Amino acid sequence: MARVVRIQSRICVGGPALHSILLTEGLRYSTGARYDTLLFGGALDAGESSMVPFAEARGVPVELIPEMKRAVSPLDDLRALSRLTRRLRTLEPTIVHTHTAKAGAIGRTAAKLAGTPIVVHTFHGHVFDGYFHPAKAQAFIAAERALARGTDVILSLSEQQRFDLAYKYRIAPVEKIRVMPLGLELDRFLAVNRKERGELRRSLGLSDQAKLVMSVGRLVPIKRFDLLIQAFQEVLGAHPDAHLAIAGDGAAEERSKLEALARPLNGRVHFLGWRRDLERLYTDADLLALTSDNEGTPVTVLEALSSGLSVVATRVGGVEDVVTPELGTLVAPGDTRAIARALIDRLHAPTELPEGVRRQIATRYSHRRLIADMAALYDSLVAEKLGVPVAGPTNREVAAC
Repeated sequence: MARVVRIQSRICVGGPALHSILLTEGLRYSTGARYDTLLFGGALDAGESSMVPFAEARGVPVELIPEMKRAVSPLDDLRALSRLTRRLRTLEPTIVHTHTAKAGAIGRTAAKLAGTPIVVHTFHGHVFDGYFHPAKAQAFIAAERALARGTDVILSLSEQQRFDLAYKYRIAPVEKIRVMPLGLELDRFLAVNRKERGELRRSLGLSDQAKLVMSVGRLVPIKRFDLLIQAFQEVLGAHPDAHLAIAGDGAAEERSKLEALARPLNGRVHFLGWRRDLERLYTDADLLALTSDNEGTPVTVLEALSSGLSVVATRVGGVEDVVTPELGTLVAPGDTRAIARALIDRLHAPTELPEGVRRQIATRYSHRRLIADMAALYDSLVAEKLGVPVAGPTNREVAAC
């Protein structure tokens, strides 16, 4: 049995934490896997909801490093590095696998200080565009290049992201970067029957005929819900019966700004807060909208497509690797008019995706596939670096989740 320490910057609601929890659950030794996997996480930002209860309900305990925070803080970062290095020296893992930027910086440094033989890092997105001033972004790029030199394998979620990391930002040689798509539990979305719509519409006082656009995500500036609300004002000119529902949480200040922006639209924009029952929301929607300035592979797009919804999204990150013309419309980020036109066109004749297409999406991005792929990667790294041959993933490993 080999030990894996998985380090995630924040165990908050969102795709990266869900990805890490499902991997940790699927690769636990108690499920029959060969890798005893432990999950570490940092402190939440204000307004973020914890996914630790979800992890613990799945039998995945989370060890928190409270000094590991999203913001750069030399003192806290040094404390987090010291604490994590001590834990790694005690645990003596075979593999340290980090996810997202802060965990990648502190976790990979701690792994080297602790003498961990194998280090893996997953980019779920990046902070090189849209987050910081260009000078600060360049500093992050330089740091990632340095960290990459001590990393055995870098994982990207899509071919586009791999291209960007290798050629646009020159983080690492392309041969060091491997594509491993996101893996999610999509069965409940595949089971959505959109003929059973009505629950959300009734709660919002909408008729069956009203057009309903759904958007899901954290209420943070990078998601650009402000652009979506502005574009929706133009949509109402073509579809006077249309409504927009936004599901997600965030800092109270950001929500207040968005609510103020939506106020002139006379109750056509609905803020639903954080919801666990997304399959019910997708059942009642006609279309999913995603208007981010930056993404990895957005979970909400995969869930919506598996539910049968077509998508209007910005052409960022790995979105283009998922959303083909058959599945939706892509527009340039930041282009409010283009977003509005795409929404208007798609709402004229909203279509439900065929069952076969939905199943292809759900299979390609299944958590079962992810667990099997990750076990195979770990096997190959252990064999290559430690000279220990390991058999391929067992049926029990993949079926355990």
